[in-house]
Amino acid sequence: MTNLHFNYKDVFRAGRLGFSPKKIWVTFLGFLIAFIGYGILSFLAYLAAGVEIGEIWEAFRLVPVFQWGMPWYSYVLWIIGVLWWVCVALLAGVAVSKITYEQLKGDEFYEVKDAIKFALKTGKSAIIAPFVLILCMVLLVLGGILLGLITWIPYFGQLFFVLFAIPAFFVSLAIIYLLIVTVVSLIIGPAIVGTTGNDTFDTLFESFSVVNDQPWRLITYEVLLKVVQILGVAIIGFFAAKAIFLVHDIIGIIVPAAKIDNIFLNAAYYVKISLPPFCPEVYYNLFIDYVEWIGMSNLLFPPSYVTATNWASAIASFVLGIIYYLIVLVVFSFGGTIFWTGNTLIFTVLVKKKDDKNLLEIKEETFDDLPEEKVEEAKETKAEKKKPKKTPKKKTTKED
Repeated sequence: MTNLHFNYKDVFRAGRLGFSPKKIWVTFLGFLIAFIGYGILSFLAYLAAGVEIGEIWEAFRLVPVFQWGMPWYSYVLWIIGVLWWVCVALLAGVAVSKITYEQLKGDEFYEVKDAIKFALKTGKSAIIAPFVLILCMVLLVLGGILLGLITWIPYFGQLFFVLFAIPAFFVSLAIIYLLIVTVVSLIIGPAIVGTTGNDTFDTLFESFSVVNDQPWRLITYEVLLKVVQILGVAIIGFFAAKAIFLVHDIIGIIVPAAKIDNIFLNAAYYVKISLPPFCPEVYYNLFIDYVEWIGMSNLLFPPSYVTATNWASAIASFVLGIIYYLIVLVVFSFGGTIFWTGNTLIFTVLVKKKDDKNLLEIKEETFDDLPEEKVEEAKETKAEKKKPKKTPKKKTTKED
């Protein structure tokens, strides 16, 4: 079992614990499935708005992002795509948190398939919990709209509104409070489920408990985790870019420069990272400076397509472009792994602080966690124990 400090120092373990091929692979699979679904729905959203597929490709390549000015049904498709991405990402987060939790308890060989099974079975709690809170906020907002409609009634409406002005104020505060808890449940929900296997109600309870009992520690730890996450992604992104350049230089030793440059240039044409329009300008500028620093400015501004030397070169450029996307996804996956690993550490520390309970010392031997073969054997053994033992019948004699 890992000996934690149970303070802010444990947050800095997120980078080291997150640098795990097993966890990065789980996050990579989750992000890949999430982005495929989101990309398809985003393309459909733009096509429904009447945008030509060529225009979508030139603007965004494979992953279109939100833009203003689309019809309402396009927004519906886009929202469904975002929800798909969030749900799949939360399930991946539960799996990563489970692997991290078992690792902290001393099991370094906890298998990926077991983590995925656990996430598919119990991960719905991490998904349903924030949606329950969102539903509550929607109902409160609808109540406020109804109160506004009552004001249309002459005389009585204005008086009715004044009488309920103070309750409406407290309802508004409740909406803000629920919004905060919703954000917290999205951030730390996978860690709650991954470490405790809680159902939806218990996940909600822990989210409220963390907000109410440890708000400042939560904020401080999340800020520290964000710093670790940004540094981790920046470092692995730097080395990934240098690895690509190294491959280019090594292959260039035996392949003519014109041919290899044509393949790499056209491969870069297929890749583009698009930031949403509501992204703050300061973050956009920082991202531009970073990709220029690592020599990958083509991620934001891809070059024009150059006529391939032959058909094999064209296919090689296309395949290499797909590989570029996978490399970028691995870099993002490392960031996601740090995030969920760090939140597993944060939740473990916060539970120790607020409940004086060490989650790493809890031995969980639940019936559901057994393999299917063991479960069947256990059920058969249990059924046999319940069966009454048959006593042999007494033989009757003629004298009786």
